[in-house]
Amino acid sequence: MAHEDLLLRSPLFAAMPRAVVTELAARATRRKVRRGQRVLARHEPALVVLLTGRIEVVGGGLVIRSLVPPAVAGVSLAVGAAPSAELRAAEDCELVVVPATTVAAVLRRHPEAAIAAIAYLASVLAELSAEIEALRRHGLAERIRHRLAQLGRGRREIAITHAQLAEEVGGTRANVSRALARLEREGALHRRRGVIALR
Repeated sequence: MAHEDLLLRSPLFAAMPRAVVTELAARATRRKVRRGQRVLARHEPALVVLLTGRIEVVGGGLVIRSLVPPAVAGVSLAVGAAPSAELRAAEDCELVVVPATTVAAVLRRHPEAAIAAIAYLASVLAELSAEIEALRRHGLAERIRHRLAQLGRGRREIAITHAQLAEEVGGTRANVSRALARLEREGALHRRRGVIALR
């Protein structure tokens, strides 16, 4: 499949004029990253479109959040922001990578593409705000249910350990295991070693 078609899977690029996406696709590369590997080299500012798998956003040694397709990471790098986190493959992943300099040049020349990028960043902020609100208002089991629903979009199984899930929902591994057992009894999921199957 052409890079252009792969980029258009993401709402960010689907909102941009087709000619802009064609221009970005010409500089894009496709990449496979194995579980546990860093997605980008330390000094490789780029925009990453996740096609398959799951990547973790890691800051200060902690998993800040997980991303699943059709997520995009690195939009802020394209407008000159310093890297604030590292991307690590939580599962084997397939990606499309566009150099940040290419994205920045396109955003400067095409205001409608810049507006699409702003709208995308606003949707990410809204999602993060909802996650923070869930942390404040809901019990652990509800936070887990919410997070699994996000991670499970378009999939039946999520390869994640109890410890990794605990990092994402702000709980301890033991409490997350108890909450998962409760959700399993309720029929919401089924657990296998390192995998949670959603029902």
